[in-house]
Amino acid sequence: MILISTFVCISSPTTCPSIEALRHPVGNPTHQVNRILGGSVSFSVSVSQRITIEKIEWDFRPKTGGLGLWLSEDRHGKLDHPNPTERLGERLDMANQKMLRIKDLELNDSGIYTARVWFTKVQFQEQSFSLTVYEPVPTPQIDHQVDSKTPGGCNVTLRCHTPGRKDLSISWETGGPHRALGKSVNQYQVSDNGRELRVSFWNSSFNSKFTCLVSNPVGQKRASFDLLNICQSDEGEQYMLSFIIQRRCLWW
Repeated sequence: MILISTFVCISSPTTCPSIEALRHPVGNPTHQVNRILGGSVSFSVSVSQRITIEKIEWDFRPKTGGLGLWLSEDRHGKLDHPNPTERLGERLDMANQKMLRIKDLELNDSGIYTARVWFTKVQFQEQSFSLTVYEPVPTPQIDHQVDSKTPGGCNVTLRCHTPGRKDLSISWETGGPHRALGKSVNQYQVSDNGRELRVSFWNSSFNSKFTCLVSNPVGQKRASFDLLNICQSDEGEQYMLSFIIQRRCLWW
């Protein structure tokens, strides 16, 4: 939520009350509001209870560009807004005079919501809120490839897949409970923006489980893979047998 406060007096300085009486305290907080697709959000105007509000106007400017929209006007607790069948429609309401609420959020609801708070016919204050709506985090999948194997362990490449999504953060963990990977470049190598993990694993290693963590600002999901399933299985042996046969064919 980005909260921007501006006081405007449309008159001569002598007819305006003290700006300090209407301004928020110095150092207004700046926030980003993050919500999940299908959820709800409330924007609450911050105004001192000592100040009388004549009306509050709300408008919306989409992050993707395009024309802004006038959403509603609340005058003494009475809500007025344009054709309810357009844009936000019935998803928009006022929880109270100072709070705008939107339910069943859609991705194109992301944008800047601005409240213009009128104290008199010539004095107002603006507060703006920045909303980003995110899709739910999908469940990741881990693919693996045995690069090489020895009696003591194997070298494996793990790849974390998130179907059709690029706006996600991806990281790797090990063990249980989960913890971040160590910094040993000899044992771990991460590439492709975190999606690919190359592991040099020894059968005597304490941790054999590796986990892909996928997240965005509104959620996270994990998928795990145990290297013992392949480093101590026929899959690795079959790889070595294929490798030996190929080498012998080259010698012949």
